[in-house]
Order: sequence, then structure tokens, then C-alpha cells
Amino acid sequence: MLPGNTRKMDKSTILQKSIDFLCKHKEIAAQSESSEIRQDWKPPFLSNEEFTQLMLEALDGFFIAIMTDGNILYVSESVTSLLEHLPADLVDQNLLNFLPVGEHSEVYKALSTHPSDPESLNTDYLKTKNHLEFCCHMLRGAIDPKEPPVYEYVKFIGNFKSLNNVPNITRNGLAGVLQRSLQPAFDDQVCFVATVRLAKPQFIKEMCTVEEPNEEFTSRHSLEWKFLFLDHRAPPIIGYLPFEVLGTSGYDYYHVDDLETLAKCHEHLMQYGKGKSCYYRFLTKGQQWIWLQTHYYITYHQWNSRPEFIVCTHTVVSYAEVRAEQRRELGIEETNPEATVDKSQDSGSESQLNTSSLKEALERFDHSRTPSTSSHSSRKSSSHVSDNTCTSTAPKLHMEMATPPRQSLASTMEMTSQRRSSISSQSMSSQTTGQSLNPTMMQQQQQQQQQLQQQQ
Repeated sequence: MLPGNTRKMDKSTILQKSIDFLCKHKEIAAQSESSEIRQDWKPPFLSNEEFTQLMLEALDGFFIAIMTDGNILYVSESVTSLLEHLPADLVDQNLLNFLPVGEHSEVYKALSTHPSDPESLNTDYLKTKNHLEFCCHMLRGAIDPKEPPVYEYVKFIGNFKSLNNVPNITRNGLAGVLQRSLQPAFDDQVCFVATVRLAKPQFIKEMCTVEEPNEEFTSRHSLEWKFLFLDHRAPPIIGYLPFEVLGTSGYDYYHVDDLETLAKCHEHLMQYGKGKSCYYRFLTKGQQWIWLQTHYYITYHQWNSRPEFIVCTHTVVSYAEVRAEQRRELGIEETNPEATVDKSQDSGSESQLNTSSLKEALERFDHSRTPSTSSHSSRKSSSHVSDNTCTSTAPKLHMEMATPPRQSLASTMEMTSQRRSSISSQSMSSQTTGQSLNPTMMQQQQQQQQQLQQQQ
């Protein structure tokens, strides 16, 4: 019985489901086998995706897919740690926008010299018929776009591929790009799939890719900021075991550019007893910088009330959050086009809805009889007037509540006459029926009549 199905399946349905599953599994296995690296230099215990990721990290490179006109289809996340660009900054942009002006013609010519027939492209990774290599300078990312541009010398190594020859199992993030960009339009086109390597390797780089954001771990420090305790969640994040950091200073693991701001945060902690740090970089055991933010407070001895140690909760943050915060401090706002479009569409629909409801209310107001002076007075007088006044509909009452009260002398006179007629009708009916009235009730009616005459 399948999940979501309340009844048992018969034998023919079970057999058909099993055949469909086996066919799908065979198709996926064939696709993965066709793209699997079978050379001896690939360890057999690693999958193709794991081996590719290790190769990119070892080569200080990132993966990129470019159309022949320079439009970027896909960039791997490792570009952030190398060039400080987010993948979203490069996708759907032209490669020439990130190159010096003097190299535009050379790179465009290199990308344009590709086989015209997509079917003639070879799917073998080792044959160099469609191989292309070129070097250029690529722009590094910056927090402030107004800063002078800094370029990094890189080398592109790759092959021209037809998009319809790329198996679905190996497209990874490229599959989403093709779906978003209307995949049938690209099936007959050629793209340049390459690995981009830095000419000068970086021995220590930032680990900007966070697989599980908001991961956190706890530590305790002395007042001199030496490690006293490290919980079990820390080793998978920073790589250090507790005995490796106990007794060492936390400043030994901080980036030199963050020391000044961290010192100010710690001074604030010693003054107020609790606080939150800025974003800072922590050096992991794998020689990578990871971005953290710490919430800390000072605990005091229960007998002498002296400061004892500092409890810290460290949270892992992504480079996108750090860059957004730093740009906010500089007064640079990062806008999301999709969110802006959705917001404008929502506001447009709301305005259309409000306009239509306003038109309907105005139409009901024009076709209805003259409304009362105010909602409060109309409700008060409706209990004493005749039945035709009490039978007003709910939309009319809603419109009367929405319109501002405009009280005039004529409406006041009309309300007074209605109240007088109701009182007189009540007195006449009591006299005709022969009911005996209490003298106190007669006095009350006379007092009401006198008040009405005084109001006139």
C-alpha cells in the first residue's frame, strides 16, 4: 500500500508500478554511467560529484558555463571564496562585463570560434578537438561598487558542448538554469563549459558556502578570552576537537582585519555584561575562513558576585548576509528584482481591488435613498421610528459608517419630529386602548416633550 493511498492495490497495479520503477532506475543508471569518469586517476570510492568538488578545491578553481556570445548560464558556488562574487551576481550577465576593456575583443573571438554544427561536438572529455584554453583578467567582487576595480589573472580550460548532449544527472544547478531560460530554445545551441583557475593560488581562503545556515555551537572563555570549554557541535563546523583549543586565546583564530572591531565588541561586553559581536572570520582547521557571529554574556560567582567566565553562542552566517550588512552600513541598498516585481504586482492587485470595491460602494450609494446624518444617530432613532426606516440593508449601513458624519439643522429637525411623532403615537395608542398609565410615566413623557420644545 503506497503512502496516501487508503486501499490496497491489486496484483496488476503492483506489477505495473514495479516495472515503471525499474525502468526509471535503469534510465538514471545509464545516464550516470555515461558521464562517469573511468580513468585510473579517479579513486573508485568517490562519486563523480565528490571527485569534481575535490578537484575544484585542489585547483583553486570554479566551474562555469558560458554561451558563445558571452552570456553566463551557470557558475559554481566556489567562485565566492576565490573572487568574492556570489553566483547570482554572475548568472545572466555577460562575461565581458567582468573583464578589462582591452581584453574584450580577444575573449569574444575565442568564444566565437566554435564548431558550427552541434552534432559534430565530441562527448569524450579527453579528446582535444573542441578544447579551448585562454587567459584573462577577471574582476574581483567588492563591498562598495565605487571602489577602484581589482582584477585577478585567471585561466579558462574547457570544451564546447551541445546542451542537448548534457545528461540530466550531471547538470546539477545547470538544469535549473535551463528550465528557467526555456530549455527547448537551448537544445540546438553550443555552450563553453570550463574550469576557471587562479594563476596565483590562495593558501587560505574564505569558506563562503554554508551548507546548513544558522548552525551554532557553544564555548566558554575566561576573562582573558581563553577557551575553557567547547561543546560537541563545534568539531564538524570548525574542525578542532576540544582538547586542541583549550587554553588557547580566541584571538589566535580571528582574521587580522577583524581584530579591531572585535576588541571594541569585547570592551562593550566587559562594560555591560552581555552583547552581540559583529560579523567576523574564524580560521578553521582546514585553513579556511568561516564567518561567525557571537552572542555572549558574563556569568558571575554565586557567592561573591565576581565575574567568573564568558558564555558564547557562535552562529555560522553566509557571505551573502555579511555583504548585505556591510553594504547597509555604507548606505548601499541591495534590491531583489523578483521581490520588487512581486510586490508591485501585489500592490497593483490590491489597488485594483480597492478601486473596484470603492466603485461598487459608490454605485450602491447613488442608487440608495438619502442616508441618515450619522451612523450613531440613525441607529439611535431607528428603535423609535416606523418599520420602513428599520429595514435598511447591511451594505447601506456599512456605507453610512464609512462616510463622515455631516450634521445639519434640517436633519436635526427631522429627527426631532420623528421622536415627537413616536411619543405622541405611543400616548394615543395608550389612550385608545384604555390602559391606565402611571403618573410617573406621564410626568416622564411631559418632561421629554418639554425638552424637545426647548431644543427647537
